[in-house]
Amino acid sequence: MDFYKNYRLVEDGDGFTLELYLNPGTEEFASEFLAGAKETTIKVEEQIKKLIREKFSDVKINSVKLMLGTMVVGTLSLFPVAATNAAAATPAKTSSVASLNTTATVTATSLNMRTGASTAYPIMHVLWKGNVVKIIGESNGWYQIKLTDGRTGWSSGQYLKLNNQQTTRQEKVDALIAYSKTFLGTPYVYGGDSPSDGGFDCSGFTQYVFGKHGYTLNRISKDQASNGTFVAKANLQPGDLVFYSFEGNGVISHVGIYLGGGKMIHSPKTGDTVKITDTTTSYWTSRYVTARRIIQ
Repeated sequence: MDFYKNYRLVEDGDGFTLELYLNPGTEEFASEFLAGAKETTIKVEEQIKKLIREKFSDVKINSVKLMLGTMVVGTLSLFPVAATNAAAATPAKTSSVASLNTTATVTATSLNMRTGASTAYPIMHVLWKGNVVKIIGESNGWYQIKLTDGRTGWSSGQYLKLNNQQTTRQEKVDALIAYSKTFLGTPYVYGGDSPSDGGFDCSGFTQYVFGKHGYTLNRISKDQASNGTFVAKANLQPGDLVFYSFEGNGVISHVGIYLGGGKMIHSPKTGDTVKITDTTTSYWTSRYVTARRIIQ
């Protein structure tokens, strides 16, 4: 049983506060929780950080509030003021920077992003495997990264694969699918098109995932069916968009991302979450309408 049952992102300066609505039925948050809230918060800290890595890798989470109903029963600050020994250390100045305008995919399990182009500089952010980041500069084997919130920093080029013209379609598809799976379990939210909405509807999910990899999609599922190029059902490949009619009348009302092997990842309906579904069942085959290829 998960230790939380729902969540909400609340704007907090240059990032967000993650409010986790706890599941009182779990061992950690039984009735005695209030007697030792601080200790229990520490106990689940690693679970919280794992949740953030899996679901909010591209969102700056400043702090976490643990909620039982409307009551805050614990807090966790993820970005404390880090004086550490940064002031005592005096890193060498960054060498000349060559300007770049491309993207790169993180290849390490986790990758520190620093304030300067060497390990002498303090860590300002952590990137995760499969993250696609904007590269704006290079210096001595380090790449300058610009995050979606506008912050810039540096990471070693040893753990970044530039997404240049040589990047194969398979590599692009693999990165997109890996990223889409980080949202498994995210709630369906009608009209939701980013993590800050607390979840996604079907086309909000596909638009967000493809947008983070440099592809612009229309907002509504029936309009996304005009993006990219047509693909026959017999020629489906992973990364293609697949479209369905919930009513079974041929009018598009749903979209997902094809994973191969008859599976798709999608955000299905109210009360459900982002999940992987078998599309070879009679339910889905009878409602299939068309498919489009966005990544060429």
